Amino acid sequence: MTMLKPIAFATMLAVAIPASAHVTVWPRESVEGAREKYDIRVPNEKQADTIRVELRFPGGLKVTSFEQKPGCPEDSSKALGAERLKLLCHDECYNPSDDRRRITRIEVVRVRPQVRPNEPIRELVEDPWRRFDCPNDRAGCTVEFEDPSFLLNGRPATYYVRAIQEPTPAVNAGGLRCERDAEGNCTKVHPCYGDYRTPFDDDCLTPNEERAWSSPIYLTPAS
Repeated sequence: MTMLKPIAFATMLAVAIPASAHVTVWPRESVEGAREKYDIRVPNEKQADTIRVELRFPGGLKVTSFEQKPGCPEDSSKALGAERLKLLCHDECYNPSDDRRRITRIEVVRVRPQVRPNEPIRELVEDPWRRFDCPNDRAGCTVEFEDPSFLLNGRPATYYVRAIQEPTPAVNAGGLRCERDAEGNCTKVHPCYGDYRTPFDDDCLTPNEERAWSSPIYLTPAS
């Protein structure tokens, strides 16, 4: 996914008592059209625990990916030649259009570390912990979340946020490509081997929901 505008971000935190947390995001600025990974750090203040995190990005910022146009762009053809492109990628290249794909939902994963050696981990990894369905709007999707149980539990927590894109065809997204019986059991597989065992005209495409992940958000109760 591509960040389309330079970031001048603002962050708001709600805490147990009035306070401001020194949230940091790296990198501080982004170049228009660049691909970036953002590291968000949310500390606790000395006199108040952070219990809610709300990230606000400017209206001009869009996190998205683009619909692909068929074939290859002109610069690829000039660099490699038509014959080599056909051999390497069957004349299909990264060739983005100006149309954006839609983000269908935002999911939050919560992971809480064990506080004792034998504590069962089944309930400590919640995937997803929260789900937010997005409107049918290709301009983007904005959500916020809070964890009211964070202070009550008195234990560290880590959160990951992922944006789920509308389904698009992807190579090998179907895995073994099972034939299933009426009960849903896999009775026969049709893997995409990528050699003579797979028909040449089988492009092995299956609808897949691509996703983008945030950096982890670590919260630790004040001691």
